[in-house]
Amino acid sequence: MPAIRIALPIPLRSLLARGAGSAMVSGFLLVAMLTVVGKIVAFAKDAVVAAKLGTADELDAFMLVFGFFSFAATVLAGGLPESFVPAYAELRERRGLRRAERLGVQCAAWHFAALLVCGIALAFAAPLVIAWTTQGFTPQKQALAVKLMRGLLPFLLCFGLAQHLSAWLRAGKSFLLAASAPMLVPFGIVTALLLAGDQVNAWTLVSGTVWGAVGHVTVLIIAITRRLPRSLRWWRCALQHWEPGLRVVLHNALPFLLGGVAFGSAVVIDQTMAAWLTAGSVAVLGYSDKLCAIVLAVTAGPASDVLFPHFAELVARRDWNGLRKRLFASAGLIVSAALPMTLILCLFAPWIVSTLFERGAFGPQDTQRVAEVLRFAAFQIPFYILGTVAARVAVSLQASRLMLLISFSALVLNITLNWLLMRHLGVAGIALSTVIVHCLCAFATCALCLVVIRRKETA
Repeated sequence: MPAIRIALPIPLRSLLARGAGSAMVSGFLLVAMLTVVGKIVAFAKDAVVAAKLGTADELDAFMLVFGFFSFAATVLAGGLPESFVPAYAELRERRGLRRAERLGVQCAAWHFAALLVCGIALAFAAPLVIAWTTQGFTPQKQALAVKLMRGLLPFLLCFGLAQHLSAWLRAGKSFLLAASAPMLVPFGIVTALLLAGDQVNAWTLVSGTVWGAVGHVTVLIIAITRRLPRSLRWWRCALQHWEPGLRVVLHNALPFLLGGVAFGSAVVIDQTMAAWLTAGSVAVLGYSDKLCAIVLAVTAGPASDVLFPHFAELVARRDWNGLRKRLFASAGLIVSAALPMTLILCLFAPWIVSTLFERGAFGPQDTQRVAEVLRFAAFQIPFYILGTVAARVAVSLQASRLMLLISFSALVLNITLNWLLMRHLGVAGIALSTVIVHCLCAFATCALCLVVIRRKETA
C-alpha cells in the first residue's frame, strides 16, 4: 500500500522537521510544561477559594481589585520591558553582552521607580477609583475593596518588577526560571488558605498574594544578579554612566505603555461593567476567564515568551523573509493545537466547571452561570493566540504607533460591544464582546506586521 503524504506549507514543514531539537521548539515545550505545572497549583488555589467563598461579596471585591492590580502591573510591564527586549537584542548583537546587561540594570531601576510612583498614586486615589468602578457594589463592599486595594500595593511593586526581570531572562533565552517562578504566587495563596483553616476571608487571599509575589521577585533578582559581573567597578559604571540604548527604550516605552493601557484594560473594563449587573457577576466572569486561561497559558503564554527574543534577533539581523516565515509557521502550529481545546471547553463547559469548582459554597446554580459564560468566552482563544504572536512581531519591528492605534480602537469597540450585548445576554454578552474584539484585533495586527515587513524589505 503506498504511503499517504500530507502536504504541509513549507514554513510549517520546516519547523516540524527541526522538532524538539531546535531551541525555539524545545523552549516552547519547556515553558508549556512548566506553565501546566503552574496552572495545576493555581487551580488547587482556585478550588479551595471556590469551596470557601463561592461567589460571595468578599471574593467579588477581591477579584475586582486583584484584576485591577494585575492590569496595572501588566500595563507597566508593557512599557519598558516591551521596548527593552528588542533594544537588548540589538545591543547584544552589535556591542556585546556586557553593554546589553548594563542596559538591563538601568531599565530595571527605571521600571521600579515607575511602579513606586504608580503605587503611591493608587494608594491616595483608591476611594475615587473604587467608587467609580464599582457602582453596583454596596457601600460596605466598596469600603472593603478600598482596604483590599491598599493592602495589595506590595503585590503591584513585586509583580510588576518581576515582569521586567522575566523579560530580561527571556531576552537571554533563559526560560526555565522565568516560566516556573510565577507559580510562587498561587502557592503562597494556597499556603495562606491552608494555614487559615475555616477562618478564610479576603485578607487571607491578600496576605498569600503579597508573600507569593515577594518570593517571586526575590527568586528572579537572585537569578539576574548571579549572571551579572561581580566587579564593583562594573556596577559603578552600570549605575553612573548613561547607556545610550536607554534613550531608545524610554522613547519607545510610552507608545507601548499607552497601547497596553488601551488593550490591556479589557479585563478591568469587563469586570467594572460586570459589577453593574447582578451580585456575583464579577466572580462568575472571573471563573470563566480562569478556565480560558488554561489553554492560553499553554499556548499563547509560552509562544509569546519563547518567540519574542527570536523575533527580536531576526529584526536585529534584518532577516525579513525569515521573520515572515516564522510568524506564519508559529501562528499556524499554536492555533492548530488550541482549536481542539477550545471546542472541549465549549462542549463540556458544565461538566468542567462542576468538576473543578462545585463544592462547598459553590453550588449547582453557580456552575450553570459560569458554564453559560464559558461557552461564549472559549471562542476568544484562537484569536487571542494569533493576536499575541503577531503583536510580538510588531513589537520587535518597533511598530509602536500603529499598534497604539489598534489598541485604542479595541478599547472603544470593547466598551461599545459590552454595553450593547450585556443588556440582552448579561455577563455572557461581555464574554461575546471579548471574542469579537480579539478576532478583529488579531487580523488587524497580522496585516500591520506584513505591511511593515514589506516596507522594510523595499527600503
